[in-house]
Amino acid sequence: MFGLFDDHALDSFKKSGEIVAKLRREVPSIAKPGVAAIKICDGLEQRMRETGGKPAFPVNVGINEVAAHYTSPPADPLTIPPGCLAKIDFGVQIDGHATDTSVTVCFEPRLEPLLQAADEALANAIKAFRPGVKMSEIGKLVQSTIQRFGLRPIANLTGHKIERFNLHAGKSVPNVPGMNGSRIEEGEVYAIEPFVTRENAAGTVVNGSSAYIYRFVKPKGATNEDSKRVLEYIHSNFSTLPFASRWLGGAFEREIAKKAIYDLIRSKCVSAYPVLVEETGNPVAQSEHTVLVTRDGCTALTGP
Repeated sequence: MFGLFDDHALDSFKKSGEIVAKLRREVPSIAKPGVAAIKICDGLEQRMRETGGKPAFPVNVGINEVAAHYTSPPADPLTIPPGCLAKIDFGVQIDGHATDTSVTVCFEPRLEPLLQAADEALANAIKAFRPGVKMSEIGKLVQSTIQRFGLRPIANLTGHKIERFNLHAGKSVPNVPGMNGSRIEEGEVYAIEPFVTRENAAGTVVNGSSAYIYRFVKPKGATNEDSKRVLEYIHSNFSTLPFASRWLGGAFEREIAKKAIYDLIRSKCVSAYPVLVEETGNPVAQSEHTVLVTRDGCTALTGP
């Protein structure tokens, strides 16, 4: 037993992290200009299954100002453009115990400082992450690191505590200082994820007009038989973890799944995650690891 988790849970977190660490190393050879986003999403998700895990959420491919929550819908035409920053954000779960990471690949030398700032801010946060430390102190450290590069953190995106089948389990890890007085505790698992943009950007994200990632909310309220069948499939296969509409393609015809998702959102059986974009359209870099808090510090489960 360690903190919040028994031996089985800890073993699952560690195995999940080992798979994520392995796949992190593969990302630069997969995500290149001209490659279809859906090929990256489907390919990484398949590799998770082949190596003993399951996707904790749909693989995110965030191009430039798209900071989070973009995954390929069915038949997605998007490809990685030249001269961009591409954020590949993914996670693996084993029996509901998930680890989460993000790798930014840069194809424009002028944008390299954003990636460097995100990586250094993450490294500094991990070094400081130990029991008793206030989350506001981590936010202050992340912001000061990023500002040394002449850049700006995204203020309204945070890291998050992780529990079984719950990727956002209450406590958040800010990227700016503030009034967050919660403290880190031994035995907790967190995803730490600095987001960086240009100094002259707004430094905040807003909802885009589309959503391609969803989450089960409640079992009752569907208004027709197709929606009920789709909802039952979602709950049985994904529990309360996020899922993508393209994950329904093996079980339902595309139009049936599409109409069911609309109905389930209206009936509040399913919620949607809008694509998040930097408010002024500036590019965003992200760096992320999942850590287990130990007695004297923390251990990065998803790699060095």
